[in-house]
Amino acid sequence: MNSNSISLNLDEAIDRMGDRETFLEISRYFAARLPEALEELDRALQAGDTEAATRYAHSMKSNCSAMGAEQLRAHCLSLETVCRKEELEQARMLYAELAPKMLILRDILVKL
Repeated sequence: MNSNSISLNLDEAIDRMGDRETFLEISRYFAARLPEALEELDRALQAGDTEAATRYAHSMKSNCSAMGAEQLRAHCLSLETVCRKEELEQARMLYAELAPKMLILRDILVKL
């Protein structure tokens, strides 16, 4: 996946949530909250707080799954895993790759 390409399975995500309106409501909330969530994750990583970073990565993983963004879900899982192992340098590198992709996802969701 290049940094400008985010793959979403919207049909599957909508089916999981029951209907399009519910999906849109949840996706808009997620999109609005995403920049702050990324900042919280970055602060945790910069502070060396791997426990908090693990929680934030886990939450993002779940949200990406709900949005139908499986490639981003997998990236969040990798980040969550290295945070659990307290591998800060690797976690910071994964975050640096993830953050711009998550903002692209936000832009896509806002336009739905």
